[in-house]
Amino acid sequence: MKFTQEVFIGIDLGASRGNFTLAILDARLRIQFCDVISPIEWQSTVADSQKIIAAVNAPLTLNHGYMADADYRSRLLPAPQRTRYQEMRVCEYQLICAGLSPARTPKDVGRFSPKLQRAFKFASELGSLGFQFWPFPNSRYQMFETDADAIGCSLLGVKPFAQTSLEGRLQRQLLLQSKEVNVADAMEFFEEITRHRLLSGHLPDEMLLSAPQLNALLAAFTAWVVANRPAEYTQIGEPDEGVLILPAKLPATL
Repeated sequence: MKFTQEVFIGIDLGASRGNFTLAILDARLRIQFCDVISPIEWQSTVADSQKIIAAVNAPLTLNHGYMADADYRSRLLPAPQRTRYQEMRVCEYQLICAGLSPARTPKDVGRFSPKLQRAFKFASELGSLGFQFWPFPNSRYQMFETDADAIGCSLLGVKPFAQTSLEGRLQRQLLLQSKEVNVADAMEFFEEITRHRLLSGHLPDEMLLSAPQLNALLAAFTAWVVANRPAEYTQIGEPDEGVLILPAKLPATL
């Protein structure tokens, strides 16, 4: 894949060890690619792209210990209970306060789960490909961290359905359509439901994108918002620990 114009990329690492799901949007929010890609294919895509802003659905920065500092914790609103929420980054605590269940990044790297280990290995690989953390003026490749559930929450104003559920996939695809991303109309799913399909357990879910594809597209849309609608996006977390970027503000309470 070769792109001569700026593209907006969303990445969902998923559970597999090597391949991951990649979504690419152009400046008009047209899907240029949305599928599983291998590391070699990814490297080729980066090399053949003029300019990239990439949003990754995974932790990219280390825990600097803010949430274990009693003085810092006392200044948070709401303030956490004394013995809870210490082993995580500030941005993760803020997502929990919004009613979400993000990954938690412990300070001790020796306690990283395999999924976290993969995320930080991928972040290192992005750096070796020339990616800089956004904003980095004049950089050809920029990246930032996001969270697909938090993206959905910020745009919907409510906690989204579980991402792997049928209703969660319908909700996310309809959300993307409402933001003018050229996905198929998820409402057509209901036109294909018949008595026979329900009784036989064969729903037309092939009309819907997979959860990793939807996560990647939500991340790519966020990258597009960052570049094209800078007044709309928001950041949470501490700058020197790592911020998480969303296309809109999270609701105050859920």
